Amino acid sequence: MSYSKSGFDRKAIGRWVGCVLLCWNTGTAWADYDLATQAYAAGDFTTALDEYRQLADDGLAQAQYDLGIMLINGEGTAVDAPAAARWFEAAAKQGHTAAQYNIGVIKLRGLGVPQDFSGAFRWFSAVASPQQPSACYNLALLYEQGKGTKASAGQARHWFQVAADAGHRDAQYNLGQMYYEGVGGPADVEQAVAWFRAAAAQGSPEAQYNLAGLYYMGAGVEQDFVEAAAWYRKAAEQGDALAQFNLGRMYRFGEGIDEDMQLAASWYEKAARQGDAYALNNLAYMTFNGLGVKEDRVLALALFTLADAAGNANAEMALELLRPQMGRDEQERAEQIAATWIEGDGR
Repeated sequence: MSYSKSGFDRKAIGRWVGCVLLCWNTGTAWADYDLATQAYAAGDFTTALDEYRQLADDGLAQAQYDLGIMLINGEGTAVDAPAAARWFEAAAKQGHTAAQYNIGVIKLRGLGVPQDFSGAFRWFSAVASPQQPSACYNLALLYEQGKGTKASAGQARHWFQVAADAGHRDAQYNLGQMYYEGVGGPADVEQAVAWFRAAAAQGSPEAQYNLAGLYYMGAGVEQDFVEAAAWYRKAAEQGDALAQFNLGRMYRFGEGIDEDMQLAASWYEKAARQGDAYALNNLAYMTFNGLGVKEDRVLALALFTLADAAGNANAEMALELLRPQMGRDEQERAEQIAATWIEGDGR
């Protein structure tokens, strides 16, 4: 199967609406808060910053949170991550759920504070719920990786499940991986298919790639090359090198789609430009034989050289056969092409 998606969810340091707990509620405080909010909405960040700061100093959790947002984003002031962290934590300690999540992310990333996985774990634990799927997702990853807490595949699977049920795309993908591999609980290929499908429908290229592979193998679903090709295409169009290689292979052999050597070579090249060893080897073979592309022995030698360097055993054997057939000038030109080809500067 494919690789596991392990990047933490870092996108939610932003202005959350409708999930706040205010620590107090006097008429004067609300009037001042309204002035700050109106100034912010009007783009008068200087006034908003001053008003939020006064209210934050007085202990208003929502103002502390909003001040943290302005400081982390550099609105009306220079970016000040340490100060933002202090205000988020002040609001978080009063039970402000958005601030609790944000201080978790700040500690996770070490933004303006020393990186602190244990602190991140505590804050994500405090806020994790179906209403905060990103916190659940990050908590699952901390359990999975044993950062800030003892590693627990079972707890990771539980929190991925909570986040996945709430619609978190990457949690759905990772939960599918755990069901497929039997990590943190029993294996269940049909559940893996269901969660890969859910994540794939939200545009996850990793899930699209895995779903394609399951259709290709007939694992958890009836074997269907047409469906496999369709899902490989979705992932390939998003730049997934493995999907690009497999789509190229399906065009090469006419599996689920009409055989098309030019399209096979085109998709192999896209994957090869990303350094995929198999794609480099296959494109080299097609280039050497003029299949779907113009025959070019020098370029083929360069591609076999790159494939060999990337660890493809077939390329190593091809080089042993090809090099004795080529002159020194051709080999030198192939070396020059190989030096720049993956970056896109070669021919």
